[in-house]
Amino acid sequence: MRVLIFAVLGVALIGCQSARFGSGVDGQWSADDGSFVATFDNGAFTSRLTSTGETVVFDGRYSSTGNGLALAWTSVGANERRSADCTFSARNRLSCVPSVGTAFSLTKV
Repeated sequence: MRVLIFAVLGVALIGCQSARFGSGVDGQWSADDGSFVATFDNGAFTSRLTSTGETVVFDGRYSSTGNGLALAWTSVGANERRSADCTFSARNRLSCVPSVGTAFSLTKV
């Protein structure tokens, strides 16, 4: 009986996380400085420069972490691996601290 309760709780938690981060994260997110727009889709993301709309500058993956996301990507121009830890400051806003560089924020479009 105890195993069944833990199994049900585990499935419920996974369902909550999917609802919270899955479809809620998927879509377009704009950098607050207007430099790029990132498209998140099912654990992967790409970003394009706002000025050209065509140049992919980041290509990466994301995963949920408690109250936020862990981002890992490759900077296409520099061919370097980067990462950031992001927290939801609102339902449609992420505040991110990268492993290298300055903090940035994303707002869902």
